[in-house]
Amino acid sequence: MAAAGEWPDLLEALRYTDQERIMASGGHRVAPLISEGMRAGLAAAISRNDWTMAKAELEVLEGLYDRNPEDYCAAQVVAQAHVDFADARRKTAPQGQLSREVWSEGAVHFERAETLVTIFDPIEEMSPLLAGTRYALIPGIEDGGSVCREWYEDWCDLDPENAAVHAAHAVNMLPGWHGSLSAFEREARRSVRLTEGVSGKASYAVFHIAAAEALGDLSPTLEMEYFFEALQDYQAATGCQHRANVAAHLLSGMAMGFRKDGADAAYQLTKTRAALSDVLWNRLREIQLDCWTRHSESLAFAMAEVFGPALKRGARIVRRGDGLGTLVRRT
Repeated sequence: MAAAGEWPDLLEALRYTDQERIMASGGHRVAPLISEGMRAGLAAAISRNDWTMAKAELEVLEGLYDRNPEDYCAAQVVAQAHVDFADARRKTAPQGQLSREVWSEGAVHFERAETLVTIFDPIEEMSPLLAGTRYALIPGIEDGGSVCREWYEDWCDLDPENAAVHAAHAVNMLPGWHGSLSAFEREARRSVRLTEGVSGKASYAVFHIAAAEALGDLSPTLEMEYFFEALQDYQAATGCQHRANVAAHLLSGMAMGFRKDGADAAYQLTKTRAALSDVLWNRLREIQLDCWTRHSESLAFAMAEVFGPALKRGARIVRRGDGLGTLVRRT
């Protein structure tokens, strides 16, 4: 639709899905996906490192805002485009060699994005989409560390069930960004206080899932039994198979680690195996392999850990009720 110039229809769809909090599979909000599609030309140019074409695509989007200066959705699309461009340019520099020229160029785009976003108030517009783009400014502005908690709370108030909100803030609270391990854990607990009425402890699970992706391992601050409760709420929030696969993969990885630790981790292994068994028996109905790519061996481990005795007797794994089970073929 963007390629065909159907901008008015896209802006209308963007506003509706944003303000109505329309959800796609896995708990993903539809509005950010529409906005992403509207920036597809820019994304394609960035993927080719074609910065001349990328700037041309930015001009096209600036024209959209020029024609719709009263529409916060047009401002969001253009602001996010400038953030995307700045982030991509900075990532092209070799690690530790970010030139002053590239940094200055990125600052110009972050400044333009900040100008657009601050014209409108996410709370007044009832717009999680706008709040999310404002939060995306944090890595590129000088006072990002001082405003990230306030901006997170605004975004969270507007869309407490959205896992993307908590995942973005979780990463910013890690060491090396704007926090520390203790600050990360405090914010994870605070997120539960902000959202418990609508999603239980789910946000605590999101925080630690995001940390594991960023750090390559779970945060040492994780309180295991609290996390298992949170992981159940995380799955129940959508009831989707994407989250069931994410949970099963994570629990399988934890169990693998505890098994390698031997007797010293026997208690942790027992608790983790119980949580993994619950997911496989009662929640997981289909395997989504893209959720198991980080530790590909964890899928085989999970099946052997939960269904091992039956598999040794020649059983096969089948879908049963709301989860998986085993079936022994009759001879």
